[in-house]
Amino acid sequence: MRIAVLSDIHEGINRKNTKIDLMDVLKKWIAENSPDVFIISGDMTAGPEKSLALLNQIQNESVGTRIFFVHGNHDIYHGDSELAYQLLLKFQGNLGNGPVELNEEWVIIGDGGWYDYSFGIKGYTKEQFQNGSYNGFTWPDRTYAHWKVPDHIVTDHYITKLETWLSAYRGRKIIMVTHVVPFSKYVLCKDNPNWDFFNAMMGSTRLGELALKYSVEKYIFGHIHTRYHDHYKGIEMICNPLGYYPHEWNLHSPEEEIFSCIKIIEI
Repeated sequence: MRIAVLSDIHEGINRKNTKIDLMDVLKKWIAENSPDVFIISGDMTAGPEKSLALLNQIQNESVGTRIFFVHGNHDIYHGDSELAYQLLLKFQGNLGNGPVELNEEWVIIGDGGWYDYSFGIKGYTKEQFQNGSYNGFTWPDRTYAHWKVPDHIVTDHYITKLETWLSAYRGRKIIMVTHVVPFSKYVLCKDNPNWDFFNAMMGSTRLGELALKYSVEKYIFGHIHTRYHDHYKGIEMICNPLGYYPHEWNLHSPEEEIFSCIKIIEI
């Protein structure tokens, strides 16, 4: 079984900056490569309505490929992010609806996840991270994502849901998927507080703890806009973002970048 992986497509801003319909390019890649499964690990675009429409468009026009998705922080940018989360669950392939058995051996378990400041650098309080501003810059989630409870409580909800599913499938070969980061290894520190302060919003150490506790085979994530494919603590780790054009792309052409970026794994 061939599984394609991509995250952080950011369709709106990348379409605006490239003047190209990225969905046409993505559908072309799917048509030419025919993966059995395509996993999008968050940040399709900004806002749940647009993300849902794009996901349905891709699935409807990609016969023979099952599209699976977990939301990113941008996908739930809305006046009520819980409502946004529920809206995105209308997409049949949203892993927030529950585990997906690929065959008798393999199961995919995932959800978007959130952050609890466990990757935060020392010297700052929970209240400072919760405020989300440093040296004149405010983390965009503070402006556009609106949960009714604090970040760590949002993260608690994801941890509880994911552990319930992982426990139910203990002993199976598990592909775990979140948008946010599970291990500090993948959080870039620059020894510059203007950057490092916002690492608090990258993910949660508890996600990594779950992956280890339930012997996850493969872990797919996004959010950090840096590409990784390696093994860490016995887990195959895959972070495969498209990122923002042009400064995070390796190639100028959207088709070349997308075609070269998408990762295929086989089970």
